[in-house]
Amino acid sequence: MTKKNMTVMGQGFAHAENSRNGITELSFAEMLPVIQCKIGGQVINGVSAKALHEALGVKRAFAAWVGERINQYSFTKDQDYSVVVNLSYPNSDSAKSRQQLTKDYHVTISMAKELAMVERTEQGRLIRQYFIKCEEALHKVAPAVTKQLRNELKSRLKVANYFKPMCSALDMARMEQGKITLPRHYTNESNMLNRIVLAGMTAKQWAQHHGIIGDPRDAMSELQLEHLSYLEQTNTTLIELGMDYYARKDKLTGLSQKWLAQRVEANQ
Repeated sequence: MTKKNMTVMGQGFAHAENSRNGITELSFAEMLPVIQCKIGGQVINGVSAKALHEALGVKRAFAAWVGERINQYSFTKDQDYSVVVNLSYPNSDSAKSRQQLTKDYHVTISMAKELAMVERTEQGRLIRQYFIKCEEALHKVAPAVTKQLRNELKSRLKVANYFKPMCSALDMARMEQGKITLPRHYTNESNMLNRIVLAGMTAKQWAQHHGIIGDPRDAMSELQLEHLSYLEQTNTTLIELGMDYYARKDKLTGLSQKWLAQRVEANQ
């Protein structure tokens, strides 16, 4: 199973010219980007343990090193770290070359700091300082991030609130026509709206395209969620007015463009 990681912090926290033990070309921020990780069912800021292992210059094999450190310092799965399985893509063009599964660990910044510290090397000390700077920067942007997450939650709730009335309206309209409503009919409505919002893709296709695992709506932006809730609410009205599927699709496409234009104008 593959998953794309969203880099939270990259440039500007450490520079190659400030490093001492071997980092001469890449900054810590490039080697050890802070990414959004799912640990214990929550999306938090973390780091790839493989990237940390490489940056620390540890001579032992990654699997042996991380396993020993987890046991030695009693780190807890789903609290301090999560296990991630990725597909590797061989560089060789040989027909015999095949993709392989590789295991990584996503670790919290606190765990990463401790792993860097216990190496007792100058490189480890510098990396620990880098993580401290990352935490300081994240604390500064936390209020804005919290506001953004709160707005996205509101938008998700709107979408959930408008979806059920839309399904009920579809049920009623089909019942009046003497038709039975099957699960695929709800899916057709949902796919139609998602294709308008997600550039021609269903939610499932969009999630696969972006390497998203879980509910696609959890990864949608506030604008996408607002757009979707508007279309669901409008689609409910059009169903109640007796419009068929194709007429509603054309109408919603036109209304969608107007809605987006108004949002752009309002934000200028």
